[in-house]
Amino acid sequence: MSDKVINSISFLERPPNWLLRYGTVAIFLFLLAVLIFSLVIKYNDVIKAEILITSENPPINLISKQEGRIVKTNYRPGSIVQKDEVLAIMENPSKYEDVYFLKSKLEDSIEVISSLNQLYKNYPDNLVLDISTYTSYQAFLESFGRYLLYLNLHEDQMEAKNLSSQMSKLKELFVIKRSQLKSNTRNYVLAKSAYNRQVELFDKGVVSRQDLDRSEQELLSAKNEIDQSSQELERLNMDNLNLTSLSLKSLNRDIRNSSQYHSELQLAKQELKSKIKLWENLYVIKSPISGTVTVFDFNNLYQNVNKGEHLITVIPFQNSNPIGRCSVPIRNSGKLRKNQKVIIKLDNYPFAEWGTLSGTVKSISETPKKGKEINYSVYVEIPNLRTSYGKDIIFKQEMYGTATIILDEVSLIERILYQFRGVWSDIQS
Repeated sequence: MSDKVINSISFLERPPNWLLRYGTVAIFLFLLAVLIFSLVIKYNDVIKAEILITSENPPINLISKQEGRIVKTNYRPGSIVQKDEVLAIMENPSKYEDVYFLKSKLEDSIEVISSLNQLYKNYPDNLVLDISTYTSYQAFLESFGRYLLYLNLHEDQMEAKNLSSQMSKLKELFVIKRSQLKSNTRNYVLAKSAYNRQVELFDKGVVSRQDLDRSEQELLSAKNEIDQSSQELERLNMDNLNLTSLSLKSLNRDIRNSSQYHSELQLAKQELKSKIKLWENLYVIKSPISGTVTVFDFNNLYQNVNKGEHLITVIPFQNSNPIGRCSVPIRNSGKLRKNQKVIIKLDNYPFAEWGTLSGTVKSISETPKKGKEINYSVYVEIPNLRTSYGKDIIFKQEMYGTATIILDEVSLIERILYQFRGVWSDIQS
């Protein structure tokens, strides 16, 4: 074997010291650099969710409450409507003109009607109503009729008036009898004085026994007249008390009956109003806010619609600041905090061309919303609609997109340690 081959084998079996020394240093520096970079380099921990951008006063979607045809409309696409304005009426057993005629009449005061003729003139019996409303309507008319009959007959009032007249006459008679008693008392005093004189004269022998008896008889007669007058006054007083009691009872009965008939009428009126309200809830589509009408799939009168079908949307006049609503999955949601940054990519405006919007977490629901999936409701405040590319987006109600919520910045070494910690926990358990 040659010397060159022997030297090569010797070099491979025993590498030089400088190679070991510099190689170890290089590996150490590489590992140190990896450690430093893993401490320095951080990337965001995020949650992604679908987002719906609307206003703080969002548009109201009006849904069909019954299956059937639309028989009345009161709007055009883009028209302005006021709160509680009727937009459409669905086919139903009642004639809507009669229902709203009756509703307007019920707003009037019942005191303006004082006779049965006025009652049936104001509330005709030929209104076309559904069975439930018609039954309540008839009960209302019956209660109103009883109330008017009571007011017109005045039975209790006539009785109270008659008793009052008797009491007035009794008071006049009472005054006369008191005057008679006073006169009889005066006569008794005079008769007694005359009798005493006759007794003195009789004792002296001046007058006869017969004259004394006559004077005594006059005294007894005057006494009887006083007793009779006192008894008549007592009887009149008792009659007056009885008449007063009867008058109070009659007055109380009048108040009680009037209150009862009036309460029954008011109860029947409220019952009828509630039936009309129920009819409106079932068959009438009203605008809950003032705004502008946007029509969806419904276009033609007498078009058949299904229950729960989206018919109309009312957009409020004043659009407040835009706000985003998103449903965040429950996984990793424990890191959600207010004021966290949110990056929004809109489906209407591709982010590669338009850029992204920025927002912050405004509020988080206290409890998750349960359904097919368990999610937290998160509201995102969007200060403006200028994108990261400096372009202004025109606000439209209900713009959909994707929200990226930046939870925290975590270094690479922390994530590696999280993994080792999880493995160690599994080993310990």
